[in-house]
Amino acid sequence: MDKKTLLEKLHDIDRECCLLQRTASLLAWDLETYLPPLGVEERSEQLALLESLYHEKFTADRTGQLLEELGSSTDNPRGDEKLPEIERDFLKRTRMDYDKEKKLPVDFVAAKAKAEGLSQAAWTRARSDNDFAFFLPHLDTMIDIAKKCSIYWGYEGRVYDGLLDIYEPDMSASSIASVFTPLREKLSLLLKKISEKPEPDCSFINSEFDARTQERFNQELMKYLGYNEKRGRIDVSAHPFTTTLGSNDVRITTRYLPNNFLSSVFSTIHECGHAFYELDIPQELHLSCLADGASMGIHESQSRLWENVIGRSLPFWEGLFPVLKNSVPGRFDKVKAYDFYRAVNLAKPSLIRVEADEVSYSLHIILRFELEQGLISGNIKTADLPSLWRAKMKEYLGIEPQTDAEGVLQDIHWSHGSFGYFPSYALGNLYGLQFYGKMKSDIPNLEDLTAGGNFLPIHEWLTENIHKWGKRLTPRELLKKVTGEHLSVLPFLNYIESKYTGIYGL
Repeated sequence: MDKKTLLEKLHDIDRECCLLQRTASLLAWDLETYLPPLGVEERSEQLALLESLYHEKFTADRTGQLLEELGSSTDNPRGDEKLPEIERDFLKRTRMDYDKEKKLPVDFVAAKAKAEGLSQAAWTRARSDNDFAFFLPHLDTMIDIAKKCSIYWGYEGRVYDGLLDIYEPDMSASSIASVFTPLREKLSLLLKKISEKPEPDCSFINSEFDARTQERFNQELMKYLGYNEKRGRIDVSAHPFTTTLGSNDVRITTRYLPNNFLSSVFSTIHECGHAFYELDIPQELHLSCLADGASMGIHESQSRLWENVIGRSLPFWEGLFPVLKNSVPGRFDKVKAYDFYRAVNLAKPSLIRVEADEVSYSLHIILRFELEQGLISGNIKTADLPSLWRAKMKEYLGIEPQTDAEGVLQDIHWSHGSFGYFPSYALGNLYGLQFYGKMKSDIPNLEDLTAGGNFLPIHEWLTENIHKWGKRLTPRELLKKVTGEHLSVLPFLNYIESKYTGIYGL
């Protein structure tokens, strides 16, 4: 059989597997948005069935045979050197995924999927009721499943390193710690300096805004940013997220807090950043294993770049402020765009990660990074988590949660077993500023365009330099290709110190 025919057959398997995964994503999206509470258990079984079907199809002997006939092996994943580069990238990704998935027993995959659905539902209830004890047995189960995954896959170093590889290839706990240590030191010092200065006036955003008002503005905000409503939608969930249900169906969610108008604003901008990445992946990669971000850290670089570097900039609010005034009549008539800009950049420790400012945000991530390493190693017992969480919040941010709902229960990630995911958020800050530096060099009038609400050049630059590659490149390869640099904390620290020195007169 010729190489072209072999590739077509392997692409057919990959396409069907992608369809199964996206069908499962649709059920998972519904689980977090519209599913009636009593439908959770059967939904978990539905998800378990789809995961099993995917696993059986992808790990069938035929997949391995096709990879071998195309010259792809564990030692040489890219296969035959005569094949086009894009096909060699496809083979590499498929081989890496196949080797991992093949090591997981099918009954384990089904049990894992069902446990995730039940755990996620338990977390939602526990968070709402401020009842960590209710969630505790599910958390124990998810930790056990995560450990087994890492052991099945095999790992170098520690069990936790095997989990990190899912989200951030080529990174280990020690390599991340070497970046996070100077980050924590510099940000803690900057936060201390800021705390000694008067706070900006935030009175005009601290009053109550009803959900309908927030929803109306978010619809305008999405259009302003360039989100195509014919290719997605926005809904409400306990924890904002983005999910890809199809090449032309990328959905986002937000949440509306009556006394925190900015929460929905910036979560919407953040999730739009994720959605832009998915929507801009080229047609040639659609419905394939390459139709995804290079890593979660690279994905977060896009969402946090839009949310913070662009979305919290003065030029952005100079352009958007008139839209906000029209959407919320009378609320901001006496407020100037510069005052609003200072208010949305208030640097003050927050209990909730997704509402944290740019200065303190990474400290939230470092806290979680340290705790989940202890959970996976067994050095931390789950029953001790609430007290350890409070102690680390006091140490790193100088504040302490009074409830578990605003402490250890605030994030959804551990409920579906995503141990190793959290570092990606802080790494995304670093990647994002390195990308932004290159973008500003390539688009000298970037701030003027932002002030004018013209984001097309930004979309085009991100598509051409980052989004078009999908999952063809590793994070390290992509960063080097775009910026010519290796991962560095300096661009982010220089940006954050310069910005907040100006806002607070440090």
